[in-house]
Amino acid sequence: MQIKTIKRFSGCIIVSMVFISALLVNLCFGLQVCGVMEANTQENKVFEITDETPDFLFNILEDDSKATHKEIIKDDPLDSIEAPSKLSMGGDLRNETGYRINKPHHFSKIKNSLNLEVSGDLSNTLSYVIGSRFSYDAVFDLTDNYNNTVEDDQRVRADVRDAYLDLGFGNFDFRLGNQQIVWGQAVGLFFADIVNPKDLREYILSDLDQIRIPVPAANLEYYYNRFYFQMIFIPFPEFNEFGKQGSEFDFLRSLYNRNADYVFNHPSEPSNSLDNSEVGFRFSQLADGWDISVFYLYDVYNFPVNYRRIALNPSGSKHPVTITYLPEYERMHRLGTTFSKEVMDAIFKGEFIYSNNMFLQSSDPADLDGIEKSDSFDWLLGVDYTFFNSLDTNFQFMQRIIFDHKDIMVQNKVATSFSIWLKTGFYDNLIEPELFFVSSINQRDALFRPKIIYNYRDNLKLILGADVFFGELDGDFGVFDENDRVYFEILYKF
Repeated sequence: MQIKTIKRFSGCIIVSMVFISALLVNLCFGLQVCGVMEANTQENKVFEITDETPDFLFNILEDDSKATHKEIIKDDPLDSIEAPSKLSMGGDLRNETGYRINKPHHFSKIKNSLNLEVSGDLSNTLSYVIGSRFSYDAVFDLTDNYNNTVEDDQRVRADVRDAYLDLGFGNFDFRLGNQQIVWGQAVGLFFADIVNPKDLREYILSDLDQIRIPVPAANLEYYYNRFYFQMIFIPFPEFNEFGKQGSEFDFLRSLYNRNADYVFNHPSEPSNSLDNSEVGFRFSQLADGWDISVFYLYDVYNFPVNYRRIALNPSGSKHPVTITYLPEYERMHRLGTTFSKEVMDAIFKGEFIYSNNMFLQSSDPADLDGIEKSDSFDWLLGVDYTFFNSLDTNFQFMQRIIFDHKDIMVQNKVATSFSIWLKTGFYDNLIEPELFFVSSINQRDALFRPKIIYNYRDNLKLILGADVFFGELDGDFGVFDENDRVYFEILYKF
């Protein structure tokens, strides 16, 4: 154990013990409360609700009692005053511990996280939500496997998550603030889910709602019978987060062993001004069992465009050339549609996206900026079905088609992928095995994700799983072929 580990080992043990103790205290407290409630139930078999009971005061009676309550207070002179509800607090505590299967064998994360959400009603029409996330990864204190840049980026995090005001009036809902806007329905993947940027520092291995980065937005929704309309305005853009050089999920690692020197500049982000604002619309209609939506988004693309410059190195250098990447964020128009339809207990769904002037990489060294443009079309078809009333399944088939394809483009003209998701339960769903598999047929790579969930209580889960990558270094999944891991997770919700 190196000097850094020795100095911080005691502190890490204390933090981990505090975290685990918090879980146990909450667990014991929950069991104690359940016991008290059960005892009270036995002692109060005959219980008459009166105006003096707490249920009456907090207006949580059954429907008949609510009617009586309204009659009693309808002549109250203070009837028109809308009293705010009591504050509500919830969230989750989780520990995620991952260990590398491939060499070098070591812990890849020992991450403790707290998601905290506070909500309440300011009136009958106005409510609020304030969410935050705090995390500490002890792997950076217990090992020296990652450089300082990675440690600074991932060791300790404090983020504002969903934080918004909700206003409802008539058939309109208006949400203002940090929020997640979900348009897609794909399982395990982001497809038509294009509004929010993503935290990809652990690739797509975290829960999707934890991967999405909330955006500050004004979100107006209108409902009329089976028709739905949504308009969003994002005053300034947010962007994907990627693992730093030397991290477990460094997207640029496929370049490091090539016969060239590389310089990676930091992406040039546009300024926070209305000139760089984003806007989107979505229309939905439910007719004859078909749920069909059409959407449009004009935004700054969440992935940077890696413009490239190649220069010859002086004679005698280790590599013949230096390749400098100058990433910038560019605007894009995207138009799409989604559908879902239930047929004989199976739910069929699809997502289709047309992108105007997609920025694509060029393999031609004579190409001055290393970028070609072309319109593209992405589509997904999927089906959900439950076999034998116990095995939940999802099957998805996906393609990307580049219309003005050139041989010098790194991407294939047609890229085809598929995914399979399976889940079942035993002992009244006390134990739930789950499997997710996704593969790129063109690149011949894949991601295999088995896990077992033990539902100890409704709000406490123990999860044991693995993330296994296959393929060559130039594939979407193969680039992380050496990053296979097993993991254990404790999740407590409150």
